Amino acid sequence: MWTKRIVFTILLSLGFALPACASPSTQPAPPAPVTAIPPTNDMSRNPAELPGPSRGQLLYENHCSSCHESVIRIRTRQHTKSLSELQTQVSYWAEYLKLNWGIDDVRQVTAHLNNHYYKFKAH
Repeated sequence: MWTKRIVFTILLSLGFALPACASPSTQPAPPAPVTAIPPTNDMSRNPAELPGPSRGQLLYENHCSSCHESVIRIRTRQHTKSLSELQTQVSYWAEYLKLNWGIDDVRQVTAHLNNHYYKFKAH
C-alpha cells in the first residue's frame, strides 16, 4: 500500500498524472472554434507581391552574417571607401568562398549592405 502511494507521489511530482485519477476540473479546455478572418488588402494580393526580405539580404544572411554578425556595424575604420570598392569586396569574398554568385547576386548583396550599413552615394 505504501509503495503505491510513494510511486503515485513520485509520478505526480514529476508531472505524470494517471488518467483514472484526474478530475474533470484538471482537464484542459477544448480549443476555441476557428473562425475565418476576412482578407485585408495586403492579404488578398499575390504572395509574390508582398514585401519581404530582398534577395541581397537573404544571400548575406545565409552566407556572410555568420562571420560578420555585428562587426560591420561597429567597425570604426572602414577599409571600404566607395560603392565600387564595396562591390569589389563582395565579389572577392563570394569567389573566395566558392559561392558561385553571378554579377546580379553580387550587386544585390552590395545594394543590401549599402542600404543598411554603408550609405554610399550611387554614382
